[in-house]
Amino acid sequence: MSSAQNPAPAIRPGEDMRSVGEAVTAIALHHPAGRGWWIAFAAAAALVGMFVFTLGYLVYEGVGIWDNNNAVVWALDIASYDWWIGVACGSLLVSGILLLLGVEWRGPVSRVAETVALLATAAAGLYPIIHLGRPWYFYWNLPYPNTFGLWPQFRSPLLWDAIDIVSFLVLSVSLWYIGLLPDIACLRDRAYAEATRQIEAVAPTRKVALFRARAYGILASGWRGSAAHWQIRGQAYRIVALLGILLVVAVQTGASVMLAGSVMPGWHGTLLPITFLIHAVLSGVGVTAALIVLVRGVYGLTTLVTDRHLDVLARLMLCLGCASAYCYATEIFGTFLHGDAAGRAVLIRRMEGGHALTFWIAVIGLVLPPQLFWSARARRSPLALAVAGILVAAGAYADHVMVLVVTLTQDFLPSSRLPYQSDPWGVATFVGSLGLFLALILLFVRYLPSLSITEIRRLVPAPGQDAAGRPQHEGDPVQGAPLWGVAASFPSEGDLAAALQALSALGDKIRLDGYGPVPMPRTLRPLGLEGRSILPYALAGALGGGAAFYGMCIYATAYDYVFLIGGRPRFSWPSFVVPSVSFAMLCGCLAVHAALLWLNRLPRLNHPAFNIPDFLRASQDRFFLAAELRGDGTEAARIERRLSSLPVGGGRPLALARIPR
Repeated sequence: MSSAQNPAPAIRPGEDMRSVGEAVTAIALHHPAGRGWWIAFAAAAALVGMFVFTLGYLVYEGVGIWDNNNAVVWALDIASYDWWIGVACGSLLVSGILLLLGVEWRGPVSRVAETVALLATAAAGLYPIIHLGRPWYFYWNLPYPNTFGLWPQFRSPLLWDAIDIVSFLVLSVSLWYIGLLPDIACLRDRAYAEATRQIEAVAPTRKVALFRARAYGILASGWRGSAAHWQIRGQAYRIVALLGILLVVAVQTGASVMLAGSVMPGWHGTLLPITFLIHAVLSGVGVTAALIVLVRGVYGLTTLVTDRHLDVLARLMLCLGCASAYCYATEIFGTFLHGDAAGRAVLIRRMEGGHALTFWIAVIGLVLPPQLFWSARARRSPLALAVAGILVAAGAYADHVMVLVVTLTQDFLPSSRLPYQSDPWGVATFVGSLGLFLALILLFVRYLPSLSITEIRRLVPAPGQDAAGRPQHEGDPVQGAPLWGVAASFPSEGDLAAALQALSALGDKIRLDGYGPVPMPRTLRPLGLEGRSILPYALAGALGGGAAFYGMCIYATAYDYVFLIGGRPRFSWPSFVVPSVSFAMLCGCLAVHAALLWLNRLPRLNHPAFNIPDFLRASQDRFFLAAELRGDGTEAARIERRLSSLPVGGGRPLALARIPR
């Protein structure tokens, strides 16, 4: 039987919920690659130091240190910006599509891809600021009632970039944090257990361990793994992913259409928007694949990041590489067969001119390395995948340099035809931003879960019944203490759902809730949570925000703007659509995130459920029921009797406990 019919497993046999959590959280708690990590971080910090020095000199001397000339106003800085935002778009698009399609093996890929998207967006956001000359006035690009009584130019791509970057950064942070939230709670509980152990042993690092546990507790925002938490979190995760995909398409196609709408030859191909999008996704997949291989090899996570993940990433790079080859072939043959003289001249300059090396690096880097993955052996080779990912990223950067610099080097004015050569300061700025990205990646891997614990736990088999006897009674409250409710622990979601169904007949006398380490869709019906949706919040936020921004553009340019330059029409509605779409995605994301916190009553760092005995296992491998009493507590004994009478495997708990307020 072929390998396509029997794909490699997405997780090695023998793994369970506890082992998955321990393998991932041990990296942040015990730092197994200490010396190697510090060496890598020192190298990245040195690049960051060079970046800071370069920016300081740039602010002191001016943007002229980049040796740009009359034609090539932006050179490596705009190419670097486009490359970083392309990597961010590609990574976010891959993560969002895998999430919306419900791909079961996405756990190790999604977390790294979302992190790459966030940090690449942060690196990209620096370029529109530092090229301003006076970067401390960057907020002048934002639409606000400033002291001069002027509005920003809403027709300007500079303002579009500002809105796009802010929107993309907010969406990336939201998607990253929503996916990370339950994993931080798992790390919080492990850190508290480790801090308790060190305090009891009077270890010299006990204060550091306690500080770390409290920091993770604040980041977790009181996440308890409630069924209601999981339900809203899943909806918010998917909606933000969808908004991110729409923003990716808008950003990439918007930038390419902006180039195609100019008078410069070489930018008028109808495939340019598709080419930009394909190269962005390919570069994002390449960087994500290289980082996944690095994390897998350094921390020995071969049981969680299996050959199947490598194979799928390689196949994805192969498909995108073939699409990139098609785009290049179409551009070359189309230009030579039916292009005009100016377009052919640009293409010949790219292939034979002073920057021909850039063209061939782009073509070879984006087309040839993915072709290795026609071989099944290469698809399962971590080294081949990492090298191909790096080469693809380098090819994507060269493509941006080729498209921008080579085209702008020779325009329609003979006086502007000045040669351009890459200068050390432009290279140092890009290398410094790369060092900043690597330093932040290293900090992420060191202190936060580098793989998605929640998504990987979905792949482990359901646990069986641990005990067949009557449930044990634990943790009765102190005499005279007010009673909050009754709690019970279960080995599986099925037992928890059965117990909730058995208690649902008590009606309004109690308030039921369930807690667990993974989403629990079978508990929604007995808890009465079916049908809850935060989609209206997202639609209201997106439509309201987009309409408000569009209205502001109309008001500022058609009614309130005091200058009319160049004979432009007052109502330039097509140019208003671009920033309005980005702002709509931003407002929709903020509405979803606010709904996630408000409906789940987060953050709440203290809750009676945390007093349930052994509740730390709710983020590891146990499921808990909490029956909050609404009266004087007389229902507690009835709840315990009903749970104890349930059959083994049909809702009988492992342990029962009365919880004080």
